[in-house]
Amino acid sequence: MDDFAAELLRALGYETDDTVVRTRKTLRLFLCGEKVYAKTDVCVLDTRTGVLLVVQEDKSHLNPTAEPEPQLIAEAIAAFQENNVKREGAALEPLKEAIIPGITMIGTFPRFYKIKVTDKLNYAIRHGQYPETTTRVYRHTPRVPRRSLDGMKPLDNRKLVVQCYEAFKPVVFQPQEYVCLCHRSQEAGMLTCVQQTR
Repeated sequence: MDDFAAELLRALGYETDDTVVRTRKTLRLFLCGEKVYAKTDVCVLDTRTGVLLVVQEDKSHLNPTAEPEPQLIAEAIAAFQENNVKREGAALEPLKEAIIPGITMIGTFPRFYKIKVTDKLNYAIRHGQYPETTTRVYRHTPRVPRRSLDGMKPLDNRKLVVQCYEAFKPVVFQPQEYVCLCHRSQEAGMLTCVQQTR
């Protein structure tokens, strides 16, 4: 799955002059006062700013307790931490919050996420404390005409899933400027992104 996801992201333009698609990238994660590691299955890195997108395979077919969402969220927090270390190394202020986009894959079928990581959540994770505020994670599951277990194999499923990947690009490349809205439409609930005015 990792190679498929990486090649799909490259084919859809997620790899540019300034970004690279990587597999099995290890991210440092400070958790409860200790340094541990979160390993992405696939990620998109900006050569200047750090991790833009994390991708995690659903491995529950190998291990029934291996849920992809907790792993994805841990990777998003690790990405936030690493991106801030990179900013500090460039004499920039660390971010107080960031949207870290993510994707989980069940075979070739994706689910898209917006994970908001704040400095307060990061502090709680680093020090082993319960967060003061609720962290909301937004998920979009494409509504495809055939079974989602068929993934992208049926052509009509593939068309809608590729449209969702295209619609997700602004969330990855300008996460602070866009908000993702899921609309029920005749095109099976396609993900649409609308520019947010601030």
